[in-house]
Amino acid sequence: MSKTSPQPALSRTQKKPRVRLQRDAKLAVLLFFLGWVMSYADRQLITLALPYIGEDLSLTPTQQGMLISAFFVTYAIVQIPGGILVDKVGAKRTAVTGVLAWSVFTVATGTAGSFAVMLAIRALFGIGEGVYPAASVKAVAERTSSEQRMTATGWMYSSNAVGTIVAALAGAALISAIGWQEAFFILGAIGVLVAVAIGFFLPNARADSTAAIEVEEQSQSTITSKDLFRSPALWGHVAMFFGYGVVAWGMSAWVPSYLVDARGIPLGVVATAAVIPVLAGGVASVLGGRLVDRLGGRHRLIIIPGMLASIVTLAMMTQELPVPVFVTLIGLLSFFSGMCYMPVFSSPVRGLPTAVVGTAYATISTGSQVGGILTPTIMGVVVENVSWEAAFGVLIAGCVICLVAAMLVPRGPEEFFATFTRRQKVTTDVA
Repeated sequence: MSKTSPQPALSRTQKKPRVRLQRDAKLAVLLFFLGWVMSYADRQLITLALPYIGEDLSLTPTQQGMLISAFFVTYAIVQIPGGILVDKVGAKRTAVTGVLAWSVFTVATGTAGSFAVMLAIRALFGIGEGVYPAASVKAVAERTSSEQRMTATGWMYSSNAVGTIVAALAGAALISAIGWQEAFFILGAIGVLVAVAIGFFLPNARADSTAAIEVEEQSQSTITSKDLFRSPALWGHVAMFFGYGVVAWGMSAWVPSYLVDARGIPLGVVATAAVIPVLAGGVASVLGGRLVDRLGGRHRLIIIPGMLASIVTLAMMTQELPVPVFVTLIGLLSFFSGMCYMPVFSSPVRGLPTAVVGTAYATISTGSQVGGILTPTIMGVVVENVSWEAAFGVLIAGCVICLVAAMLVPRGPEEFFATFTRRQKVTTDVA
């Protein structure tokens, strides 16, 4: 079969007209939005409850820190296996199982009577949450056209801000009113209801959800998980998200401590001020997704200016500034970097067959998790041995990594997909 020429209407290098989400796509986004709200609320609740857990279970600060780390370790480890599982057994089944699992372990957290039991529960909790990201992205991809995909995913990921605020406000209120154990019981029960809702109300996948380029090319080539892992282009996107994760996790881990310890701001004021960057990041996630869809998936047009603006903002944060100015800069940084979130995934999610989107997304997502594991420790070393301002300067390295990787990978979904067809053609010719 001869290779057909791309149709002008399918060009991904031209600005796309606005495409409205259909009813089924909106319902899918809403259901997985709710799932993500519970995901973030459940994982953030333990940070609020930790002082009470430490007191009741007689835990040392090191043990309390291990309870937080247990989640991140298993959450990171399960990303790629979870993506492969999603592509093999289906997004809906994996998502429902994941939400049910982590909700059960949320409830179980409230029953733990010792450090060892609590540590095991939080590790299992991380496994349940770890399969959900790839499942949610694949499910939305299967119910949208390629032109809508990042817009829909951006709306879904705006839930991160809502979940964080729910944990901060509702979680704190529940702990104060009825106790930390009961707070975990209530949030876990709500999570079970969300899992049931996804299982019963998620619409069927679209028959035409794959991108037009897939229809043209899939008859000539089939992309497998092995092809993904051998792809320099995909690992370039992993590097991009690693750089993004360095900035995001570094800020979330150390800004509250900086404001409390170095600037003497009361914790209640810090918690209130934290709403600003959370909301800024949520808005940016939606705008970044919509804009990259309008630009045909060309991520560089957003990531390059977004990361350059982030570098300038971080450079200003390395100076000793009045607290209101510093908080304003945090909001700007969350917005500039948040605009890059959806574009990092645009080429793989829009350009790959939906059959491997789960694996591709999970692989890229691992980059951010590695950044989350490394950056807080590195910043802590810099704070201890140099200064707070120098620690924020470290985050500039994350912006540079993301920026350079964005310039090296293919510029859009069509070019990204073509790297796989070229590799397969070379392999066939050699054989």
